[in-house]
Amino acid sequence: MTGRYHYLVNMNALIVAGGTPPTKKLLEKEINSANLVIGADSGGHALLGYGFTPDIVIGDMDSFKYTNHEGINILEDPDQETNDLEKALSYALKKGATHAVVLGALGKRIDHLMKNMSVLQQFWPTFETIIFRDDYGDTMLVRSPYKPELPVGTIISFFPVRNPVEEFTSKDVLYPLTDSVLEMGGQDGSSNEITGKNPIITFKEGFLGVFIGNGSKIKRG
Repeated sequence: MTGRYHYLVNMNALIVAGGTPPTKKLLEKEINSANLVIGADSGGHALLGYGFTPDIVIGDMDSFKYTNHEGINILEDPDQETNDLEKALSYALKKGATHAVVLGALGKRIDHLMKNMSVLQQFWPTFETIIFRDDYGDTMLVRSPYKPELPVGTIISFFPVRNPVEEFTSKDVLYPLTDSVLEMGGQDGSSNEITGKNPIITFKEGFLGVFIGNGSKIKRG
């Protein structure tokens, strides 16, 4: 991986953060399609624990103890205005990454989870795609119109991020809405399901978050 990514038109970065660690099966799958592998501070432990060597481990190093891992490429950044995921995504951009998958961004501490969702909003415009992935599924932001190419029966949830999502309309899903407002404390679109071959979601404005339940731990049926 190292040394080749400078010449790629589409470069895939894999970042492992310090939330709930992925299974080895998921991590191995993502590594096989990644051109750059980054451990975000304690996320480096998940990589090393499964026997994988990251291209680099980045963070303020308050959690990653690397004394027993000689030869690991470390970039210590003590800046407390950015968290470890921000540091990792910034590094990926500098190296030319166009797509990013982040494992371990969710779970464990709720304050870390909410901060990482804020980071997702911050970096979303700078990557062609950026996905928070775990063994339950994918979490991302989408633009209108959104046409998910997913099998019938797939669990899908919609939620507002930062601001209300106005004029929200969803078709070919189990619980369709028309010209609705999704907002925290009000209407939401959680635990829905794809029911048709041509689902489409449209909305006027706002940050629309989407969760697609396609992971190995999602309950189906």
